[in-house]
Amino acid sequence: MCTRFARTAFTVFLVHTAITGLSVQFVYNRARMQLRLKWLSIALAVLVLAACASAEPVASLKATDCVNDFAGVLGPPTVTQLKEMCRQVLEKAQASVVVVTVKSTDGEDIFNYSVDLYQKWGIGQKGKDRGVLILLAVQDRKYYINVGYGLEGILPDGKVGGFGREAVPYLKRGDYDGAVSLLTSRIVDVIAKDAGVEITTSQPRRIEPLESRPQPREVELSLGKILAIIALIVFVLAVPPLRRLLFYMFLFGGSGGYRGGGDGGGGFGGGGGGFGGFGGGSTGGGGAGGSW
Repeated sequence: MCTRFARTAFTVFLVHTAITGLSVQFVYNRARMQLRLKWLSIALAVLVLAACASAEPVASLKATDCVNDFAGVLGPPTVTQLKEMCRQVLEKAQASVVVVTVKSTDGEDIFNYSVDLYQKWGIGQKGKDRGVLILLAVQDRKYYINVGYGLEGILPDGKVGGFGREAVPYLKRGDYDGAVSLLTSRIVDVIAKDAGVEITTSQPRRIEPLESRPQPREVELSLGKILAIIALIVFVLAVPPLRRLLFYMFLFGGSGGYRGGGDGGGGFGGGGGGFGGFGGGSTGGGGAGGSW
């Protein structure tokens, strides 16, 4: 009787221990799963924010100068040369040439984007409308040159389109300095010639043969690549040592690197620092654009 009772008690003990162990293991695994889902949510949120950060709605753009490099693709020497050209053509020919680079138009047609931006900033003097907007959307690989009403006679669509096609070799190899310098100088030269004045810094750089420089690799984020990135992030967050390493990298890592954007420096008034090229001018959408 005692032996049977002992066996029964021992069996009950084993069953209880097993159930308790399973419960503890379940709670532990559930907690780990919740933690992983939390990290996954954070990773997805970061990816979404990064995607949104690459787009720049017209309403968020503030004119800081005649050169507004929001995409951060122009070097300081180029920005300095462009500013000098724009200031000279404004002073000598009363025409406003404005350069803008953005990362993306966030799906909006670049023509509509350029018109909205032109009208919002009021490029050129009201009533005379002698303004030009040179717009590049780098990640979209598109450009548009928008000409104000007052300059459509000397900068017809066909001529402006030719300037754009001439700049495409620069753009295809990622030479944004060369592309913007060429476009700006071509437009400034036409305006200066019509006004009978001389602009001293409007010579563009010569386009080098394509084989003389290494070609940048195009990086396209397909759906498969995005899913692979997400899977990698989940894997890293699921492994404690890698997770800690990632945490320390974010905590102590530096941002470093050059960013050319936002150079606006002083001097472009009338809504943009001192240049005076924003006087309420208007456009009907004349000009030309394309892609590369």
